Amino acid sequence: MEQAKIVEVEINDTRNMYTNVAIRGSILYFVIADLSGIDPMYQSSLAYVKSLFNNAIGQAPPQDTIEERLAILIDGITRMIYTNVSRGLFEKDKIIYSFLIITSILRNAKKIDEAMWNILLRGPTVFSPEEAAAKLDSPDKIILSAIPWDLVCSAELRSAG
Repeated sequence: MEQAKIVEVEINDTRNMYTNVAIRGSILYFVIADLSGIDPMYQSSLAYVKSLFNNAIGQAPPQDTIEERLAILIDGITRMIYTNVSRGLFEKDKIIYSFLIITSILRNAKKIDEAMWNILLRGPTVFSPEEAAAKLDSPDKIILSAIPWDLVCSAELRSAG
């Protein structure tokens, strides 16, 4: 019984080391699932993504350290899934797919501020009367018309606050 508890702890510790690999697979799956919002034709099953994920793990060469192994797995999984899903996309949608993957990875790593992400997705925020009064005019109304200038001011306001 005591030996079983030791083995269980070792298994849990090893499994926890691979959490980042599972997270990367999850991020990629949900990006792929969201592609159906771009075109209803883009629908991939979890089984398909899971098979790509498992194939990438199977093809990954062994490494000397766990850190190297994890890096190889994350890179291989990302490449395999990206490449195979890209083959089924229209050319015009491949850049969107790439953008969604990298922003999802960076958001998960907390390298993209959520307030800035929301401004990018939803547009400028509504300014309070005090914020509107304090807002500077656009330095060039041709290059930065009202909406782009409001985006800049929203981002500045939210990053300062």
